[in-house]
Amino acid sequence: MKIRLGRPSSPTITQASVSQRLAHAKALTYRLGVCGLLWLAVLTTAPKAARADGSSGPKPGEVDISGYLDLYYLINARSPYPAAVLTTTDGEKIGIDNVGRSFDINDRELSLSLLELNIVRNEGKGIPFSITATLTTGDTARLVHATEPGGTAAWQTIQQLYLTKTLNIMKHPVTFDAGIFVTSFGYEVIESAKNDEYSRSFGFQYAIPFYHAGLRATTPLSKTLTIQGGLVNGWNDIADDNDAKSGFVQLSWAPNASLTTNLTYMGGLEGTGAYGPALAPIHKGGIDTNLFEIQPTYQVTKDLKLAAEVDYGQGAGNVGATHYSGYWTDIAGYARYQLTPKLAVAARYDQFEDIAGVGGAGLRLGLPGYTVLREATLTLEYSLFKNQVLTRLEYRHDHANKPFFLGGHGTTTTDQDTFTLAAVVKF
Repeated sequence: MKIRLGRPSSPTITQASVSQRLAHAKALTYRLGVCGLLWLAVLTTAPKAARADGSSGPKPGEVDISGYLDLYYLINARSPYPAAVLTTTDGEKIGIDNVGRSFDINDRELSLSLLELNIVRNEGKGIPFSITATLTTGDTARLVHATEPGGTAAWQTIQQLYLTKTLNIMKHPVTFDAGIFVTSFGYEVIESAKNDEYSRSFGFQYAIPFYHAGLRATTPLSKTLTIQGGLVNGWNDIADDNDAKSGFVQLSWAPNASLTTNLTYMGGLEGTGAYGPALAPIHKGGIDTNLFEIQPTYQVTKDLKLAAEVDYGQGAGNVGATHYSGYWTDIAGYARYQLTPKLAVAARYDQFEDIAGVGGAGLRLGLPGYTVLREATLTLEYSLFKNQVLTRLEYRHDHANKPFFLGGHGTTTTDQDTFTLAAVVKF
């Protein structure tokens, strides 16, 4: 059996039918209608009353609601056709024009990437803990949960749902989170508005997990050092598909206001959430997986920010009667410069490597031997309406050491170039 990563890497190429395209268009129209109604509701909601004491901190029991509406239009110079198809854990088929991309998957089609609603209820007024819920829809929601053992359709609307309680233990404040939460790995995050570029790196897509379900605790060790640890079901596992648990720990060092460095490790027996349907419980397998990351961020001046991310992952285990092993690495560098209060430019370079061991297939891409993916991205950003609308124009070049991306007429190629215009509305 050949291991195939569940995220869109090199999916099976099949022709998308006209009916599928029409269905997608109807779904997009419906989602945009929902977005419009939600945006109207937000605009007509009265603002919070000002505090009598002028303070800006959270009030006990207060509910804060915010969100994002993320749209994009992308042109792939290769005009990929037909689309590749990613099959999720519950059998849903997602067309992928731009292979290797996390969420900007469609070519020459106005696309709803993400509609996100964040709801945070602070502790108080009879409830002794705070509640955080992040609800999502759109292509991003489906792709984030594409390898979810409990089924993509069942869980795609829940990006986060957890309870938070801070306790004083041995004179130290310890914050506990229990539930579903996004991973602590990575410089980039799921929401494009929080990143320097619109697209995500290969490292974000292949080197690290998206989310976890379980328990985590965070506490300061000193004024400059914070530790976080957790026990979770594994990579991208809400409904656990094995009896094993994974543990992670992160040290965050912030010696001053300009520099932060995160050192993170996670280890455990992983299955479907990390490696896709090839490791479904029916195959009675699992891969002992270890992941290490160092991620520094340096605010050089008030306008210039630099960051880097280095990941190393290793795995070995059995799928049925076959033993597999391998490792992967990712190195990414980031730069962002604020030209004016509204205008910024950002650049990124990323290299991801997937090296097969025993079994002959790379653990992350499922391809034989050695595979390397490189990308360079340049992004121009302009904000409108007091930073409530974020627009981005982005050019990206992808390269692989073997045919990996889609060309026209069912061909594959080693390169792809894309041009993207995106807009994110914050509310």
